[in-house]
Amino acid sequence: MYYINSPIFRYEKPQKGRLREHHQFGIEMYGAQSAYADSEVILLAVNILNKIGISSLELKINSIGCKICRPAYNEKLKDYLKDNLRNMCGACRERFKTNPLRILDCKIEGCKDIVKNAPKTYENLCDECNNHFNVLKSTLNNLKIEFTIDHMMVRGLDYYTKTVFEFVTDIIGAQGTVCGGGRYDNLIEEIGGRPLPAVGFGMGMERLLLTMESANIEIPKPESPDLFIATANKNKALSIKIADDIRKKGFRVEIDFMERSLKSQMKYADKINCRYTVILDDKIISGNIKIRNME
Repeated sequence: MYYINSPIFRYEKPQKGRLREHHQFGIEMYGAQSAYADSEVILLAVNILNKIGISSLELKINSIGCKICRPAYNEKLKDYLKDNLRNMCGACRERFKTNPLRILDCKIEGCKDIVKNAPKTYENLCDECNNHFNVLKSTLNNLKIEFTIDHMMVRGLDYYTKTVFEFVTDIIGAQGTVCGGGRYDNLIEEIGGRPLPAVGFGMGMERLLLTMESANIEIPKPESPDLFIATANKNKALSIKIADDIRKKGFRVEIDFMERSLKSQMKYADKINCRYTVILDDKIISGNIKIRNME
């Protein structure tokens, strides 16, 4: 499924390339737990971004394990961090007690320096998660989708499991993620639903527009209709039938439903840059319709 949602609001101070209020487009795939589903979702994101024309992107991936292997990793991470905890920011000291994995996501330079040599999540996976990650990497390689493994990337939400990924760019500054997502196999169950694996991604609409603007990518204008059928009211049913037949041939056809006069319909057809028009007036003879080249 896909969605384009109503406004989202950030609580924290927005960084460059981020807005207090923004909109998001995303897709979700429910019910599939294999790494092939992850690669399909990533491939869809690649195709969307390529279609838009954003080419200077880097795909980063990581695996953050599951509820089986993550507790052991958290203890290993805490053991690594404990001697430097006093030098870390207040948020990281709090995360040390509640969710140490999120410390890897801290944007404070001092904290980033401390954790840069921390144990890597993808080197501390259970057999299932390790196999999942290996299949994902192999499939992306087969698809010729270039990627780098970023052991510091955990994404900003606690419900992710196994695969996390981001498409990043430096076109709009340090905060250059234009698409982010991953797998969240336990979320549906945690909020009261039945166990249901899932994977998906989100793209900030404003972030995409900022990236396109910085890359001098113009939003393509809507394609003009191939044909406009101007019609008198008594021939409306006929115009709908003709339009349907021509659309089935792969052409774009518009009809007037605003009860404009024929003269006004022709003006409208010219306004929307139709290539051709036909007029079904009261004098129409079956099988003999004149086509006008609007150029």
